[in-house]
Amino acid sequence: MEKGILQSLLFYGIGFGIAGIAYAIIGNPYIHAPGIHHLILFLTLVIGLIWNFISIGTFFFKAKTEKLKGIIISNSLIIISCFLYVAIPIYLESNEKTFIESDFVRTEIKGDTTKLYHNDNLIYIKVKDSVILDLR
Repeated sequence: MEKGILQSLLFYGIGFGIAGIAYAIIGNPYIHAPGIHHLILFLTLVIGLIWNFISIGTFFFKAKTEKLKGIIISNSLIIISCFLYVAIPIYLESNEKTFIESDFVRTEIKGDTTKLYHNDNLIYIKVKDSVILDLR
């Protein structure tokens, strides 16, 4: 079992390490698109997912070895952890209620009278040339 866990950890360590080195060397020159390090991380996880499915198939239909059990457990933990690392902040952000206080100014002009409202509170009245109320 330890051999399978170490093999999985070595695979992910190499994949994540190459992604870190790629980010350190290349960086992310165009911020509106994923960098090469994102693609390496994604490819590492996809290959790990495929490897996990193949290991599960081999474990259940061919040989039930301790090494395969270690590979399945460690791959599953790493893949689920990476998924939750991305999914939990997205879920929490979508449930967060944000209240934005607006600065809405509305103007009413009727004949010679001009009224200004700030968030539906009257703050300014002007009739012809005379200012009657000025709370600005």
